[in-house]
Amino acid sequence: MPQPRRTDRAAIVSAALEVLDEHGLDGLSLRAIAARLGVRQPALYHHVDSKADLLAAVADEVLDRWHTDRVPVKDERWQDFLARNAWSLRRAMLSVRDGARLIASAGPRSPSTENAIAQTSLLERSGFTGADAVLAFIAVSRYTIGAALEQQTARDGTDIVIPAEPGDEAAAHLALLASEVAALGPEHEFEVGLTALIRGLDQL
Repeated sequence: MPQPRRTDRAAIVSAALEVLDEHGLDGLSLRAIAARLGVRQPALYHHVDSKADLLAAVADEVLDRWHTDRVPVKDERWQDFLARNAWSLRRAMLSVRDGARLIASAGPRSPSTENAIAQTSLLERSGFTGADAVLAFIAVSRYTIGAALEQQTARDGTDIVIPAEPGDEAAAHLALLASEVAALGPEHEFEVGLTALIRGLDQL
């Protein structure tokens, strides 16, 4: 066992991020974290109540470190903020292995009140009803999480695989289109979908 490290909550979360990056979400266990810290597993329960509590803390840490664009700036258009916020959330999830799965399964169920007020107020000042403002943020966050989740877990990576029989011109054409889309990359794919979603929200 390695030389014991400090075992306060912050150290446990930091060790959990190290284990997550090395072994993924399925390999993130209290036992693995205890081994990383050089302590016995029961020592962790002085600082975390359960694995669910630990995962929530790790999800919060990922968002705190990398999801930095959570509130609008002065005179910012709501469309620009929604896009900036979505890109920030995407960046946070892609910063760690299985980050999208982590946020989807253990991320905060309740938003920061201060952030939520700033976000919804921007849309309400722009003509959204309060309910539509909340629904707009839900739609964008779900799209962002889903896109990141697919990028991190897709069996074939980000490629669209089109099986084509010899002489099947339509399938061959579709395969060519798929390769063109793949060449544009996942960031371009995300941008197209996000732009379309935000334009659609402008019709509410």
